[in-house]
Amino acid sequence: MKNVFLLAGIAALFACNESSTQQEKKEEIKENIKEAGNDIKSAASSTGDYLSEQKKQAEEAIQERIKEIDQTTTALKKEGDAKSEAARKKLEALKAQMNRKLDDVKSSSAEKWDSTREAADQLMKKSDKEWTDFKQDFKDLFKKD
Repeated sequence: MKNVFLLAGIAALFACNESSTQQEKKEEIKENIKEAGNDIKSAASSTGDYLSEQKKQAEEAIQERIKEIDQTTTALKKEGDAKSEAARKKLEALKAQMNRKLDDVKSSSAEKWDSTREAADQLMKKSDKEWTDFKQDFKDLFKKD
């Protein structure tokens, strides 16, 4: 019984007295935790910058296509014939799609960015094909191109 009390007393003594090595390890752990927190903040900032750049590129690509559509629509208004009118209606429908996707890109959150970007990329590919098909269908209106 005496030995049990002796062991309990020694254990209590060791528990109360921290060595300098233990204190250094605690400080090192605190420092590592602080560095990890800073790394997380830096990564979050970099991710935000990357997302902003990706959104900006997508917006610019869509806006460029809308600008092309507007220029062509303006040129077709000068023609005034039935074929030009049909072409303008097709272009207006494509422009409406592009504007909706532009709004989606602008309001996209980080959590939904991947799906929004993929949808924007698909729309751009689709609009490239439609644009090419449009020019082919109405090639007589684009003799200058």
